Amino acid sequence: MPQSVIARFSFRAVCRPRRAWVALPLIAAAHAALARAYTAPPATTQVGAAPVFQLGEVDVQTTAVSAPPPGGTSSSVVTRQQMLDRGALNVGEALSDLPGVTPVSMGQRGETQVNIRGFDSRQTTLNIDGIPIYVPYDGNVDLSRLLVPGISQIVVTKGLGSLMYGPNNMGGSINIVTQAPTKKLEGTITGGLAANQRNLYGNDLSVQLGSRISNRWYVQGGVASSSRNGFPLSGNFKPVAAQPSGDRLNASSHDINANLKLGFTPNATDEYALGLYTVNSDKDSPPYTGNSKVTGQPVRYWQWPQWNKQSLYFIGNTAIGMGYLKTRLYHDTFDNGLISYDNASYDTTKRPYAFNSKYRDFSNGATVELGQPLGSHNFLKIAGFYKQDVHRESNLATQAQPYATPWLHFEAHTYALGFENAYKPTTADTITFGYRRDEHQFNQAEQYTNKAQTQIGPMQTSPRVGANNAQIVWRHKLSEHTELRAGIGQKTRFPSIKEVYSYRLGQAIPNPALGPEQALNREMGISGVALGGVKYDASLYWDSIKDAIESVATSTPGVKQAQNVGTATNKGLDLSVQAPIGNAWIASVAYSYLVATLGSPGLVATGAPRNWADVGISWLPSDATTLSAHVQAASSRQTATNGLQPVAGFALVNLRWVQRLGPRLTLYTNLNNAFDRNYQLSEGFPMPGRELRVQLQYKI
Repeated sequence: MPQSVIARFSFRAVCRPRRAWVALPLIAAAHAALARAYTAPPATTQVGAAPVFQLGEVDVQTTAVSAPPPGGTSSSVVTRQQMLDRGALNVGEALSDLPGVTPVSMGQRGETQVNIRGFDSRQTTLNIDGIPIYVPYDGNVDLSRLLVPGISQIVVTKGLGSLMYGPNNMGGSINIVTQAPTKKLEGTITGGLAANQRNLYGNDLSVQLGSRISNRWYVQGGVASSSRNGFPLSGNFKPVAAQPSGDRLNASSHDINANLKLGFTPNATDEYALGLYTVNSDKDSPPYTGNSKVTGQPVRYWQWPQWNKQSLYFIGNTAIGMGYLKTRLYHDTFDNGLISYDNASYDTTKRPYAFNSKYRDFSNGATVELGQPLGSHNFLKIAGFYKQDVHRESNLATQAQPYATPWLHFEAHTYALGFENAYKPTTADTITFGYRRDEHQFNQAEQYTNKAQTQIGPMQTSPRVGANNAQIVWRHKLSEHTELRAGIGQKTRFPSIKEVYSYRLGQAIPNPALGPEQALNREMGISGVALGGVKYDASLYWDSIKDAIESVATSTPGVKQAQNVGTATNKGLDLSVQAPIGNAWIASVAYSYLVATLGSPGLVATGAPRNWADVGISWLPSDATTLSAHVQAASSRQTATNGLQPVAGFALVNLRWVQRLGPRLTLYTNLNNAFDRNYQLSEGFPMPGRELRVQLQYKI
């Protein structure tokens, strides 16, 4: 049964969705990751309907030693076909139903992010084809700005991911792997609409084309757009002064993504590619709907007239004997504008809290990786990493401040050198061990030295700081279809520019003495196939974060400071199972349990529901038709560390219909939140109610 038709559903949960998560079993299993060997390399690997750009993968092994899934132990892979089946428009939606991966709405910022086993987006890294693209200033990226057309697969690694992902992936990594062509001409044209029973809210359009021009050259490119004029609120939403019933206010967004890749394969073993990935967006941020008197969070009126990102990169792979030399070079830019208005009219900036903020950030970097077999039992990788992060900010003119402030300049450099060796003492065992030394330094920081913010002076910069990272993972095949795994690793994250130097509009004190935080990741698990095709995976983990970085209240009321405090912990398990039922049905269950604590008394972890589940079933009445449904449920969570902004648990029912209309034409229909539940991921920021999405795709 193809994975593209797998969805999640529970008939009992549909009848009683509010209590669905309670009834879920504590033992299940996850999609067994398909093992795939590394060879040095053909240009692509076919996964689902989208050929994978193999140079964009990070963790691959030689067949002589090991064949783990792309991303290594405890990784999850979302294919392009699965994104289509789910009706996902962007990366945030594509990752919304993976065990151990929790969707997070950043409230006032109007951003979509994900937590991985309790680690937030600052503690994980985001990559495109192995190139880091997280924002230099705070380490975050709004995943809803990254559209899925042009992506072949998304690999999510958890605690024990490869050290070859580079610095700062303390809690895991997300690697977006783009497409590469396999034919003389191939591609897709996709268009879609989003609506509820009253209004049309959005549309999307994509054209992706690729060509193997010759045996030596290939080209891949495309453009995707998505436009949203807000979204429908649930009919159960209770109106407040800042938000009436009906449509969500100030919730529009417009995105255009483009990608281009030129590849050269001079022989059967070598490959070189030059890639360009761009995002051009503008977005609005809906107003807060909670009780400001209780939570202390005010109603703000924000809009982003600019959210632009661009990555230009080179990846090369050269065979050296039985091994390889892989090189990555990149230049990544981020241009961002945020305007805070006076009120809901969004046309004046006279109040003291009004501003017009502008960022111009960029990163330059390189990775060089050498891989060589050492006899028949070892494969050794040695890699060096370098990254320069530059953040520049200014406040442009407003009605309250009719002049632009000078640009502040911040700069940081990160270096790393490490190795990873896969040792195979027996045919059933693989032991992967490695070490990486990371070094980090803030080279420049500036601040305004007068109240009018017209004069600039230097800020104290910290000395160069180093950290040791080490990991060992054991994998043992109990049988042809069953594998055990266990491992322990120590990984580091250096603080961001924002955590160290930002005044946060007068609500924070900089802390140049802020040090790195370090996680000790422990995990054991089992995966396999049993009972004639039931795929399962189970992971038990315990992560402790030493010198955790948290925002701590100071002696000045309303002012905080990022500090290294106690030891935070993330403990839990990820479980799921996929099971064919007869010849025409597929059922699945996924479940995550997480207990997260912060290292400071009186503070609670955010974005971390204790129970999360995704349960579903698919029916394939014919080769051309798939009908499926799934329930996604989560228990309550906190959205502020002081515990004053909790959100209740919820259960959503999503229905899907995939209909092949012809050899090249397919219709994808998704009814999301079918029961029109009123729910939140962040307190005071309600999520969409019932929404219908329809997409039509033509394959060239």
